[in-house]
Amino acid sequence: MEKEIWVPVTFTHIEYPKGDTLGMILAWFSLLPSFTVISFIPVIVLRRDLTTIFFFLGMFVNEGVNQVLKRVIAEPRPSRTASSVQWSQYGMPSAHSQFAGYFAMFVVLLFYVRISVVTFIIPLAKIWKHVLAAVTVLVSLAICYSRHYLKYHTEKQICAGFLVGLAIGAVWFIILEKFAGPYFPIIASMPICEMLLIKDYSLIPNTLWCEYHCIKTEMRSRAKKYIRPE
Repeated sequence: MEKEIWVPVTFTHIEYPKGDTLGMILAWFSLLPSFTVISFIPVIVLRRDLTTIFFFLGMFVNEGVNQVLKRVIAEPRPSRTASSVQWSQYGMPSAHSQFAGYFAMFVVLLFYVRISVVTFIIPLAKIWKHVLAAVTVLVSLAICYSRHYLKYHTEKQICAGFLVGLAIGAVWFIILEKFAGPYFPIIASMPICEMLLIKDYSLIPNTLWCEYHCIKTEMRSRAKKYIRPE
């Protein structure tokens, strides 16, 4: 039997069987948690929204819990002799699956609890809310499956990671809603936050419409100053 060769995705250390198209696609799905964390940095810099910052901090809390659980449980990863990468010692629970669970839970709760839809302005907004929530869950499940398909974790490690992530996402959202969120208007009015242009959108029912309306109004006001009658 010919020995199976595993190759990494370009500059990463996520490996998949050479010639396996599905494995290559799932390898990229496996990289989504890293890309997501990196992408949050420019989002925070551009938006400077307290809810987004709180969501981002929760990712580090989630990762911290994962590292503690791995060292306490101390369950090894599944063996894969074809791998050329030195893995970390423990695999319970799966960090990728836990991130996927945290992200999916927090985003879905954000969609259905915090984000209001102005249907008379955007008639299809309710449909898109459901579509985006479904896509978020499906992508999270794809990340979990990628860890099994690529033999980085056992089914038990993946399920445990996803469930822990769901729990942390729910708890972190409750903390946002019941404890941290009510203080966001006060925090946003602090001199340091005003200097850094850090904002709080929690009292605005539809931030997309609000931003569009404010920018459009400002553009009209400025256009009147520059447009001179002939």
